[in-house]
Amino acid sequence: MTKILLINPYITVAKDDPAQPAPMLSLPYLAAYLEKHGFKVSLLDAAGQGCDRRENIGSKVRYGLPAQEISNCIAAEKPDIVGITAPSTSHAADVHDMARLAKELYPDVKVVCGGAHASSNPGSVLSDKNIDLVIIGEGEETLLDLARRQEKGESLEGTPGTGMMKEGKLHLSAPRPYIENLDSIPFPARHLLPMESFLHRSSEGINYAMRKRFITMISSRGCPGECIYCAVKTVWGRKWRGRSAVNVVDEMEELMKKYDAGEIHFLDDSISVSKDRLSAICDEIILRKLDIKWTTPNGIAIWLMDKPLIKKMKKAGCYRLTFGLESGNKDTLKFIGKKYDYAIAKELIHYANSIGMWTIGTFIIGFPYEKRESIEDTISFAVDSGVDFAVFYIANPFPGTRMYDYYAEAGLLPKDASTIVRGVDTKEFSHSDLIRFQSEGFSRVMRARLRSPWMFLLKVRNFEDLVYMYKLGRQFLRMLLNSRKIEKEGTASLWKK
Repeated sequence: MTKILLINPYITVAKDDPAQPAPMLSLPYLAAYLEKHGFKVSLLDAAGQGCDRRENIGSKVRYGLPAQEISNCIAAEKPDIVGITAPSTSHAADVHDMARLAKELYPDVKVVCGGAHASSNPGSVLSDKNIDLVIIGEGEETLLDLARRQEKGESLEGTPGTGMMKEGKLHLSAPRPYIENLDSIPFPARHLLPMESFLHRSSEGINYAMRKRFITMISSRGCPGECIYCAVKTVWGRKWRGRSAVNVVDEMEELMKKYDAGEIHFLDDSISVSKDRLSAICDEIILRKLDIKWTTPNGIAIWLMDKPLIKKMKKAGCYRLTFGLESGNKDTLKFIGKKYDYAIAKELIHYANSIGMWTIGTFIIGFPYEKRESIEDTISFAVDSGVDFAVFYIANPFPGTRMYDYYAEAGLLPKDASTIVRGVDTKEFSHSDLIRFQSEGFSRVMRARLRSPWMFLLKVRNFEDLVYMYKLGRQFLRMLLNSRKIEKEGTASLWKK
């Protein structure tokens, strides 16, 4: 029987990079699909299982299990296929480390790489002689096909949905169709992960959850949007597919019973594409009388929302909405591929606040040609929008996105553009400038909110709400003090440019 080992690599980042190991669902989904079809699968989450392990690597820091422990795990499994996830170009070097460790132990093992980075940069990934194939796009059917071919001793060349190097040239096979019925995919194989350890660590660290034991889920795949900065299409395409309401709530109920989960974080790229489906999910939660809290930390499209839906979401346990507002400048908003009415957005935010929902707005600054006036518009809109909190991101040109092409055309990419991690300058500002703008934005929003603290008190409907408000207050005050320190390093002079 073919043995498959799936690896989530450790992550190596700059010492001032806030990135930390994140919850992983892609590999547990693949593992569950392979198990459903009779294959033996092991899962090594080097980042998650070693998230409390920190190692200095020159000017960088590495989170996760050390290389020797990873090698020991690979040796113990004796796999025929090693699958490595590469969700981000930022951590490409870590992916190649995993491939090297596998090939050093077992030169004949088939090393397969998938994820957004592999899908958008197959040639770069396959330039590593330790990687035999890449999976492009959705992985379940393709990895199952590879496992079956390996089992039969057949060549893996030409497997639909893959790419490989042949005589120094990249060869891509025919694309594999997406799975239409997502209900046919089993729930993620969380039993292959040390879930109790994960749940304990997540409750002990800094988080913004209302309840201690929270678990992540995905209820849909893909996004029909055309945002220039998003690399989602490299894996899921632009077609949106959603699981049925019953199937989604079945998983929620399972997580409550099996892991005593009190809260669910939906990591969908666009959970609200179908308002009817989202409404049906709420109806199902209410029908089953589930005592569950849930939220949408990856963001929800405000232009797809309305007051009745927000009200029903609140009744079904949703307590916090994260809106992807992105820019307060109309020209910039058009440039990045989003369109919504600012006045309607403010009205919906005000309504959500009024019924006790917590609201967050996400914003992006630092597009390649963006000027000071546009950034000021975005910060001002964040202040005036009414969201409780605002998160400002700095634009980053990920391969496979149109924004990457814009940076390339502007001559803003480093020589080795395949390994961009962060810190790219724009035509107007250095990355250090943008960091100070970022802190300025957060600080201005928080100072405005602290002038009206009674707004938060209106959200308190019970003791759980009161405890949550206290928790948020402590954490955001710490963040405010930190942003003020960064501001003092030079933001005032920036606005005079």
